[in-house]
Amino acid sequence: MLMQKRSGRLVCALGALGIASASASTLTPLPIPLVADNWQASGNATFITREAFPHGILQVTSESEQGFVALKDQHFDSGTIEFDIKPVGEEFPGIRFRQKDGDTAEMLYIRVSPDCPASQDCLQYVPIIKGRVLWDVYPQYQAPAPFRENEWNHIRLIISGKRMNVYVNGRTEPSLSVVHLEGEASAGTIAFEGAAYYANLTLAPGVTDGLDPHAPVDPAEGDRRYLVRWQGADPVSMDATNHLSLSNMPSPGSHWSPVTADYGGLVNLSRFHAPTPKQAPAQVIWLRTTVQSDREQVRRVAVGWLREIWVYADGEPVFSGKNLYNVKDGRKAPDGRLSLENGGFDLPLHKGANDIVVAIDGNTPDMRGRYGWGFIMRMDRAEGIAKKN
Repeated sequence: MLMQKRSGRLVCALGALGIASASASTLTPLPIPLVADNWQASGNATFITREAFPHGILQVTSESEQGFVALKDQHFDSGTIEFDIKPVGEEFPGIRFRQKDGDTAEMLYIRVSPDCPASQDCLQYVPIIKGRVLWDVYPQYQAPAPFRENEWNHIRLIISGKRMNVYVNGRTEPSLSVVHLEGEASAGTIAFEGAAYYANLTLAPGVTDGLDPHAPVDPAEGDRRYLVRWQGADPVSMDATNHLSLSNMPSPGSHWSPVTADYGGLVNLSRFHAPTPKQAPAQVIWLRTTVQSDREQVRRVAVGWLREIWVYADGEPVFSGKNLYNVKDGRKAPDGRLSLENGGFDLPLHKGANDIVVAIDGNTPDMRGRYGWGFIMRMDRAEGIAKKN
């Protein structure tokens, strides 16, 4: 809902945007005029007046480094957002919400194509964290949709706490449901991004259609199969990683900090480290943990990662792999995203404490530092594994 909750303050805020006065207690959607005075742009926006669109049309181009056009002085957390969108070409237009700044927001975007009704990645939710666009981290949050290329489409977002449902072109069932919004801001402004025309934007603060604001219980919580508690060192710059080995690991006297996995067991390094320039050396992070086993055993470990990973158990290499999105034949299923489908390995464990070390970089040529960085590990069974890892 809007932060200006009291009636007088809400009317005042709406008046500043040129919106007709309304009672804060009403649930009537509030039209947001698409006029230049209400929006922050950087040369990539044109505001169009047309009789059939009483609140205007916003045309966004892709010419600005900023990329987005943000609504001024609005702080939205939960409620309903509706708008119409007509894409221009096969680009990735969409809407940001809860945007704190250009580097912190939630986003829904459309991979425009004639195949949208059948394409598994037509709609995609992504958090933007520290300037990283984590489109490659959450393959579970993409879906087909009845979206039409080169035509006007209607999008309705229901946002409630940690959850979001997305409805396209009047359908009564959501095309995309997000059960755990991953962004770091609970409230913020609205912004449009990507080459398209936008019209008929309305906000209905607090109108969530009964959508539960709470995420389901974390599937990794209390599940000893997941390795979720680590210690991580600061990133190390390396000109090349072709011959990486334990000899490159920071010394025991280096600074190590606790790193705890996100929802679902994801060790999300994107939360801690901003992007590096494309020309910068590769950044490698080393992490370590201990697995307590009550017997000699071998566990099969499913692992998902971005982009290169090396795994050692008690000083011996047990796995390495690359998941490189824009390198020919370099993508792991599903299509270069982070998933437990990416790969797996056998993890030998002896009775007692087993030292596990991971080195990981997030570097793909021409994509350095902009996108996801992290991993997830889950053993096939938890028998004989102590609760703390």
